[in-house]
Amino acid sequence: MSFRSIVDVSMSPQGDRVAYVVSTPSLTRNQHVAELFVVPASGGVPKRLADTTRVLNTPLPSPKLRWSPDGTRISFLGLTAGKPQVFAVDPSTNDARALTDAAEGTSAYEWAPDGRSLAYLTRDPAPEEEQRRQQDMSFVIHAGAPERANRLAVRRLQTGGDTAAAARLLTPPSYYVDSLAFSPDGKEIAFAAAPAGGFMSQYMTRIYAVPFGGGTSRVIVDRPGMNSTPEYSPDGAHIAFITSNGVASLMSPRSLAVVRLADGAPPRTFPLDDAWVSDVTWARDSKSVYLLATDGTFGRREHMFEQPIVRVSIESGKAERFDRGAAANYSLTISRDGARLAHRVVEPQTMGDVFVTDAASGRATKITDVNPELRDLARGEQKAIVWRSFDGMEIWGLLLTPPGYTAGRKVPLLVYCHGGPNGGVTYGLFPQFMHVVSQVDYYPVEAMASAGFAILFPMPRGGAGYGEAGQRSIVNAWGEADYKDIMTGVDDLVAKGIADPDRLGVMGASYGGYMTNWIVTQTNRFKAASAGASLSDLADEYFLSDAGEIMAEYFKRPWEARESYAAHSPLTFADRVTTPLLIQHGERDNRVPIANAWKFYRALKQMGKTVELDIHPRSGHVFYEPMQERQAMRRNLEWFMKWIAVKSD
Repeated sequence: MSFRSIVDVSMSPQGDRVAYVVSTPSLTRNQHVAELFVVPASGGVPKRLADTTRVLNTPLPSPKLRWSPDGTRISFLGLTAGKPQVFAVDPSTNDARALTDAAEGTSAYEWAPDGRSLAYLTRDPAPEEEQRRQQDMSFVIHAGAPERANRLAVRRLQTGGDTAAAARLLTPPSYYVDSLAFSPDGKEIAFAAAPAGGFMSQYMTRIYAVPFGGGTSRVIVDRPGMNSTPEYSPDGAHIAFITSNGVASLMSPRSLAVVRLADGAPPRTFPLDDAWVSDVTWARDSKSVYLLATDGTFGRREHMFEQPIVRVSIESGKAERFDRGAAANYSLTISRDGARLAHRVVEPQTMGDVFVTDAASGRATKITDVNPELRDLARGEQKAIVWRSFDGMEIWGLLLTPPGYTAGRKVPLLVYCHGGPNGGVTYGLFPQFMHVVSQVDYYPVEAMASAGFAILFPMPRGGAGYGEAGQRSIVNAWGEADYKDIMTGVDDLVAKGIADPDRLGVMGASYGGYMTNWIVTQTNRFKAASAGASLSDLADEYFLSDAGEIMAEYFKRPWEARESYAAHSPLTFADRVTTPLLIQHGERDNRVPIANAWKFYRALKQMGKTVELDIHPRSGHVFYEPMQERQAMRRNLEWFMKWIAVKSD
């Protein structure tokens, strides 16, 4: 719980400095404390900034770092009066000032190219009548009522940027805006918006542009599915964006697309063999883009645990990997002249650090060391492994072995099933969650390895690494081939003399919790199991979850496929369970409502099975409070130590 995580990185326009935010869990404050630093791009002693301002950290740090166009200030989201607002700090004086005062706070923002204005997103305030009812306690929630819109606003900053003029709204309340970007000349703002809010709104986004001075929005990209995070090319001729290729589907890859603005031609999509892309950043020449990618061209086989930097030519479509080695990259930013990239790099069994990469040579230099104590701690080996599944398909996973492990010695094995189902794991000290503050994980895998366990992180079909066809292979088939992929991985480690077949455990959260529940209804090979945020009744997941339509994509709707919902629900087979099971669930989990936990617990309890249920107060689908996180980790370590002997033979 003392390890630090880098949660955002931003290269200065001049390419001479890098701003970054470090998150440290505080047990006394029961929150993740975020601190802003700046360091020379060539490396050196970091300088802490804005130490009297609270960087946004609820529920997790999300600072959204930016530099002012002239490079004199670093902006970020900070908290004031409980609301996130845009702040800017001058690195030379450490003077931090709020630039917005939106009644409902700010969720995203961008500087105008001239540095004299900000565009930002803010939610509509509650109507006066609703506010009155909330005050007198007569307010009720109407199911199905539309959410308050997320609007695009602009605000001119007065000289020096320390005070601001009144904000203007540029979008109507019928638009739920989720991302924005200024054109290079500052005359218009591109934005992505959906006609409704909620989980599925991300799959209903179109891209528009609106004049900076206000007026009617024009449509840039009008097609179904996800069309989001627009980015103008430096010459203003194109907009790059992320798209689900005209399909509103959880399983469709999130691809790079580019649209030419001059003639209204249809967008060109660069599928990269079903890669999922993020952090799209234009090269200075406007002829190519950098991006981060999982799955697809550069994310198959032994590379599916990496998130490489990729450069794509928008003319030829040629893609080349820009980084080297086994690592996952995050928070990709670039200097104005395109000469330097700054980003977070997570290598095997690290928490990640800031690297600066030279665009001409591709040479990367590490410029921070936020967890130096890791060098003095014994860690096991983390490596990619492969095996053949029941039908001959090649399946991959990560294997973490105990510190000092020697080949030929059988050790107890814990199988860690990932979330999703279309998720996966990456390199890092917490392979399930290296993309966010890492202490959110339920399972302290490195502590488990130090206690003598090996941990297998399987990547079964249905998740990342096998393209869209791989994801769709478990439609109407949860717990079938994916279950067999996992079990053949266990068999492979047993056959190789690594895993002791009499000392096996299984764990996982969300879809990993579903898979854990499913596994203990299908086999008695495991001596202990732990399921977090787990599904037991798939019909409940459709009816009660804030993302219930996901279930319809896999199984149709419950009244259309009653038999299939029952046949793939662990609750149906609760009587078969013999494995001691720990269930952990957030009291306020909207993604996998707690009814799933209660049903499985009560069924097993009434049947006399060994089962325990831990309910985490205030927590949702993921536990964010450090005290709750630590308790969950301790509980899991103790649970497996209790049921599985870890002493070597």
